[in-house]
Amino acid sequence: MLSNKSTNNMKIKHIVDRIIKPLDRHKSPFCHCFREAAADFLAKNASSSRNSTFYHSFQELPREAKELFKLDKWQLPMIRRRFEKCDLFDS
Repeated sequence: MLSNKSTNNMKIKHIVDRIIKPLDRHKSPFCHCFREAAADFLAKNASSSRNSTFYHSFQELPREAKELFKLDKWQLPMIRRRFEKCDLFDS
């Protein structure tokens, strides 16, 4: 909507217009970066663990979560690869 500078959704048109005006004035570039990989990782760990774990600092996080947070901070995309499970036993 922001790239096209318009929306067909009349409920949020006034919000989109208010965002677009300053962007046009300042010629500000913008991009959207999905930032859910670290949250997904921590949620998966929480659901598979029977212990309650609280992290109070970045240093306490698991290594994988730290790496995902760094990717988010640097606004680099994370490419997830999914492999099909092969059926080794044909019936």
